[in-house]
Amino acid sequence: MKFSNINLLDELARPELAPLLSAFHERRYARQAIIFAPQYDDDLAEQEPDKKQKGNFVFIVKSGLVRIYLSYGDREFTIAFLKPGDLYVSHSNAFVQVLEDAVLLLLDTPTFNRCMMTIPEFTVPIVRVLGGMLKSCFSIIDGLALRDVTVRLARLLMDLAHENEGSSSEGSSKERLIRLPLSGEMLAQTLGTSRQTISTLLTDFTRLGILQKEQRGLYRILDENRLRELLH
Repeated sequence: MKFSNINLLDELARPELAPLLSAFHERRYARQAIIFAPQYDDDLAEQEPDKKQKGNFVFIVKSGLVRIYLSYGDREFTIAFLKPGDLYVSHSNAFVQVLEDAVLLLLDTPTFNRCMMTIPEFTVPIVRVLGGMLKSCFSIIDGLALRDVTVRLARLLMDLAHENEGSSSEGSSKERLIRLPLSGEMLAQTLGTSRQTISTLLTDFTRLGILQKEQRGLYRILDENRLRELLH
């Protein structure tokens, strides 16, 4: 579940973008820290005043894994997982949580906007990233509102397969190795269901010959066509 395949760290490494890169500042965050939260969430601000970054920022993940999610009562809905090179903003009324120790490159929004105006070379990749974010959000809304959990799991597996095409079995594009990046509980939260349901579905996919479990959290897609059929 990524917003875009564009790696902005690669873009910022271009010599002509050196002024923009120098405007960002690094900050390290520990695993499980919630670093941004909806501005209306006063309870969180009182409970964790030292963990939540103040102000409106654009940030790029330099290392680690970051989760973007919404929370309604006791239910959480994951919007995306950000990896190195991914961009997001702090003022989206979503929670931003560090799943693995992370280093972020942060830049306040007004400065970022000024840089965008004066460094047009960066405008094209940013527009493409924003377009990917919009497309991804509509896809997530469609999945949560209109599709059952079997379809949501199949879509996640296909997305992971496409993200890791470089690790496909040699000589076989139909058998891809995929690693589930989350615990069972976190995966269930991502798909809006229970841990037991996810476990049952993965077992069913294995029994039907769609997946083969290699080890804990690591699966091989044996029948990509059947997995695709579940998306319709």
